Amino acid sequence: MSPQPPVAGTHDDTDAAQPPATLADSARSTTPWLLALLCFVLPAVPVYVVLAGPLKGNGSPARLLSVIMLGLVALGFVVIRRTGPTRRINPGVLILLTYLLLWLITYGVGVMSADNYTISTNRTRALIALVCHVGVGLYVLGRVRTPRDHRIVLGSLLAGLAFACLVGFLQGVSSVDLRYLFQPPGFVLNTDDLQLSERAGAARVRGTSQHPIEFSVLAAITLPLALYMAQTARTRNAKVAAGVAAVIAVLALPASISRTGIIAVGAAMAFYMLAFKVRQIAPAVAALVIAIACYAAAFPTIMNALWSTISGSSEDASIEGRTKDYASVAELLRSHPLFGVGLGGSEPTVFGYLDNEWMQSVVQGGLVGLTAMTLLMVGAVFGIAASLRRAGSREERVRSYMLGAIAIGILTSSFTFDLFSFEQTALVFFIVFALLWAPFTVPADRSEIG
Repeated sequence: MSPQPPVAGTHDDTDAAQPPATLADSARSTTPWLLALLCFVLPAVPVYVVLAGPLKGNGSPARLLSVIMLGLVALGFVVIRRTGPTRRINPGVLILLTYLLLWLITYGVGVMSADNYTISTNRTRALIALVCHVGVGLYVLGRVRTPRDHRIVLGSLLAGLAFACLVGFLQGVSSVDLRYLFQPPGFVLNTDDLQLSERAGAARVRGTSQHPIEFSVLAAITLPLALYMAQTARTRNAKVAAGVAAVIAVLALPASISRTGIIAVGAAMAFYMLAFKVRQIAPAVAALVIAIACYAAAFPTIMNALWSTISGSSEDASIEGRTKDYASVAELLRSHPLFGVGLGGSEPTVFGYLDNEWMQSVVQGGLVGLTAMTLLMVGAVFGIAASLRRAGSREERVRSYMLGAIAIGILTSSFTFDLFSFEQTALVFFIVFALLWAPFTVPADRSEIG
């Protein structure tokens, strides 16, 4: 079992003053195995694989691990003694707690209305998901402190993402389906929606995800992570494995036939390139052009379907449906401007999936929900700046750009995807958000600043 984490966001000057060697030595006895397990299980095991019994969607391995982490965070706040002459706090903690508070306010307002059974259960599910997402973020902030911790967490995440990409690629080119390879004993399927859909004559793969769009976002963020690990891994075998993961991600992404994935990988890689010089970028761009040509020759059906999806966006029924939703959302905002219908309170038959997390925030939280979403996005941007500021080596600086690329890729998808309605992408975002801020701290007392 993973050791009890320190209190998220609070560090004293004694810890901060320790030399790097001391931190590295202490880290050897406190490997973040629980977090590493979550990072692998999250993309490797479908969220609809759940523990048999009444838990339903809350019984997935990732959700159960999230609940454990939430409990450890709560226990840490109560039990661990705060010492040190100067109080320090992590701004990422304040951002996550403020985000949580804003959504709890909308939830409280929403539950005061008369709901039917469907909406009532939706509210409960949304509340559990919200608290678990924030809890995982706080756990990461309190648990990850050293470069070694980062490497273990990122390596585990890459292993899980690479497996998910492999599953998706095999779904597209063969009848092999490895989705349930890591299904634990005693766990069952919680959905009947297991068939792959089609678009423009090609199967839309989903890997281990609930939807092809979610899978495309995961494949998009796998690429910068794999490239980073291929560059900075400590052993030759690890570098080769990371390179293979990058190739698998490139092969899997187009097979989802998703515009969102293409936009996400474009935004992520555009930011990640800022970490390199032009002479390093030029060969990579040339290799990309060659790779696209080879992919089109090897998998013409997939490429034709993807091109048809992108070029025919103006006539796509899904795009038309999204634009029609704008009027409904605007009408709801006029009638419920401040708090919306409350967290989890949107009627599935009226709104359902809006393919836009910002509109979901307006529907479920009104201006308060929109403020919470904006706070999280701005917090991620400042987290990138904080991570770059404290980078003490070339490797740490590249890692900051890589984490920023993942965050930007996921946030870009929020404009065309119900980001926080899907567990895999939502939890990956909160993990990356916390990794950007960990272990950046500032004095809690203003008199100590400067």
